[in-house]
Amino acid sequence: MAQQKAAEGAAKIKNSPGTRLARAWAKDVPHLARRIALLLLAAVVLGLMFSGLSAISAPFVRAGISVLILAVILALFASEGLGAGMRDAAAGRRAARMEAEGKTLLPEEDAACWHPLKAAAALLLVFAVPLLLALFIALTAEPYRYTLQDLPTWLTATYGAREDVMAPLGAYTEQAAPDARILIRIVVRLMEMTFVGFFPDPQKSALLLDRLAPVFLLAYPIAYFAAYCLGPRRQAALEKRERKAVRAAVRRQGRKKLADELVRGGGEVHYGQRTDAQRGKDRRLV
Repeated sequence: MAQQKAAEGAAKIKNSPGTRLARAWAKDVPHLARRIALLLLAAVVLGLMFSGLSAISAPFVRAGISVLILAVILALFASEGLGAGMRDAAAGRRAARMEAEGKTLLPEEDAACWHPLKAAAALLLVFAVPLLLALFIALTAEPYRYTLQDLPTWLTATYGAREDVMAPLGAYTEQAAPDARILIRIVVRLMEMTFVGFFPDPQKSALLLDRLAPVFLLAYPIAYFAAYCLGPRRQAALEKRERKAVRAAVRRQGRKKLADELVRGGGEVHYGQRTDAQRGKDRRLV
């Protein structure tokens, strides 16, 4: 009975239809977008945690740590994308089997199926605004210029009342409110902080960082989307391994059944031959 059930399970997996594409996939986009947004937040936090890598004087050490951090973040995006792709592919295979059996799918079951546009829409929902901001910063990037700092307190306390001293230094006392571009630049720099460690002096490389901001931000969605597209293939490979495991279980069950038949009630094995005691008993009977 167990052998028959195992064989039926193997045949069911082998004869299952392929992955069914989602039709009303828009319903599942917010769920994917929330998880992607959490990954982007984690990337920002990790970038802030290791923002002091520029202080490391050894270039190989700094580059090695930066590569390791970037690899971890990209691996998080790729792992999440691959997991989502495999889950959706498995849901698509279940939906295909249900349709083959004549069952009606619920809207949630249809939305859970795999579709590349679902992942693309979720990525667009999360990265559209950051990429537009990064593109704006890249197009309006300017070389770094030194800005005047506050005067030391010993100077203002001693000579603050003297116009002949403070008038030439009046530019230092002017307070300029930050404009929208500076605020946008801060937001973009936070999201690309992981890549800042590759540059020994972020101030001198500010122009290059601004111009490469869209490229840096594109690395995250590309890693996620590429892994998501591999989901059906990995799911098919997983089901193939499951079929092999079921077939191996069937063979083991068959061998166990054969062994049970070859073993007598008292644990005496018979393969068609007789033991020496049996041969002696037969000779005495003759």
